[in-house]
Amino acid sequence: MLKTKETRIANNFDIIRILFAWFVIVSHSYVLNGEGPTDPLASLTNGYMIFSFIGVKGFFIISGFLIFQSLERSKSILDYLTKRILRIFPALLVVLLLTLFFVYFIYPPYQGYYLFQPEIYKYFIGNGILFMPHFFIKGVFESLPNQAINGSLWTIEFEFLFYLLLLFLYPIRRNKNSLKLILLILLIGLFAGNLFFLNEIKKVNSPISLELVFDLGTYFLMGSLLACFNWDKIQYKQLIVFGSFVILLLATVFKLNYSWVQISLPFIIIFFGKQSSSIATLSHKALGDPSYGIYLYGFPVQQFIIYFFKPSTLGLMISSTLLCFLLGYLSWILIEKKALQYKNIFAPKP
Repeated sequence: MLKTKETRIANNFDIIRILFAWFVIVSHSYVLNGEGPTDPLASLTNGYMIFSFIGVKGFFIISGFLIFQSLERSKSILDYLTKRILRIFPALLVVLLLTLFFVYFIYPPYQGYYLFQPEIYKYFIGNGILFMPHFFIKGVFESLPNQAINGSLWTIEFEFLFYLLLLFLYPIRRNKNSLKLILLILLIGLFAGNLFFLNEIKKVNSPISLELVFDLGTYFLMGSLLACFNWDKIQYKQLIVFGSFVILLLATVFKLNYSWVQISLPFIIIFFGKQSSSIATLSHKALGDPSYGIYLYGFPVQQFIIYFFKPSTLGLMISSTLLCFLLGYLSWILIEKKALQYKNIFAPKP
């Protein structure tokens, strides 16, 4: 019996992204509480990886995979950009406004009247337009181990940058052979940069960190390449994923160059993301896709908890997990889901 749309089993991408957002909370529980990058994964791998490393890189892999498919489905450049803008900006602008609202109550009066402070507007505008990030407001969280208000926002800039870069592939989106060739050439360039020219790349003075473009761009484009090759039609996937696990394990044990992680991790994440499960279906029906909201609220929520309550690391992890999952769910239901109702507003009518 064929399953209807309502009873169709969901793939694991949503639940994996929720897990990755939680990984960031776990790592930040240690970092923001002054213990440094010492989460359990760091202890297990002798500092080679931390949970937030897997979470952030995993986000970019899945994003590259799914956004490339969105590019292929889009009816126009405006259609593609509308979907990308609605996915990123409504929830981001709300979290910026809410954060500034709550910062008002801890802003030291000796700094002057809150609304007259230029840093308030730099924080909102700089982070709101992505490419002028501003993480600090003088006098706020200065007694904490980390003074940033929302240090997680740095990744959103690169996420949207890669959305824009994919636009250059739009004119040839139907030509799979050309797409594969271009993506392979770009990835070879990124791998070569990471392997042989990283010191030179670090020295380049640019508005956007080229080091991070080469790093995060590799994960993003690996996801896009796997989408371009049509993952479902790739043969010997289980063997490829097993080999990727071996490579990842060897890289971790022997602390090899992270390019080996960039090669292996995307195959593993896409393989499990494409699987379907009843747990993923239940999660999708009950929670929707709260991962972005969880990620956005995680850092400032943890900073406020530390500021007011000085919890243990475990206490910070548990309390921030509960609160951020609630905020992520509310962000999805009240903001993101409603915004995405307009994603096809510029799509040509059939």
